[in-house]
Amino acid sequence: MFPPRCPVCGELKIPWESSTCPECAGKLRLITGPVCMHCGRELSDDRKEFCGRCETRPMAFERNFAVWQYEKWMKKSIADFKYNGRKENASFYIPHMAHTYGKQLLRYGVTALVPVPISAKRRRFRGYNQAELLAEGLADALGIVSLRLLKRIKNTLPQSGLTPEERKRNLTDSFAWDNNLAGKLAELPKTVALVDDIFTTGSTMDACAKVLLEYGIHTVYGMCICIGNE
Repeated sequence: MFPPRCPVCGELKIPWESSTCPECAGKLRLITGPVCMHCGRELSDDRKEFCGRCETRPMAFERNFAVWQYEKWMKKSIADFKYNGRKENASFYIPHMAHTYGKQLLRYGVTALVPVPISAKRRRFRGYNQAELLAEGLADALGIVSLRLLKRIKNTLPQSGLTPEERKRNLTDSFAWDNNLAGKLAELPKTVALVDDIFTTGSTMDACAKVLLEYGIHTVYGMCICIGNE
């Protein structure tokens, strides 16, 4: 009664066991490198180690990893995942995230994944936090834990359409340490990775990383589905 749909175009997926429909197999563009050693964005100049943004505005996390470019078809896929109730798209993203960067995160000592929180108002409207779905599935794939160490205490404007400076102001004092879970842990993990769906300017991940570091996490990495161009 509910046949699976393609996570890219949203149409019925035939054959059902394939990850996408045949027409969409090559529509999503993987990050192939070279990439910025801080934010994970593809570089236009392969002689550089960092993109122009990270050269002038380093952020609190150590390094971010992204699987796909945030382009036309990925934008549709992510919009369906976040706003149209297509939670099942997570089962397409997670294996790619685990296969591409899972071993690297473990080599860096990551023992816990922390989903970027959304506000209570947005959770009620959507019914779920897409970053939590990703973090929980990815944690299972890597054999580590997903911990909700952060909460969102301000219902901010959507980040899309804002300038980098507006994004930064929009997120000021938006995230806080969530002691409901953290207070029950016998010991805090030393190295974690924040998990989110999209990385654009990095303002969200930067703001979350600062809170984690302030409350005793030693090192913070990032992991996301997709990232915008330099």
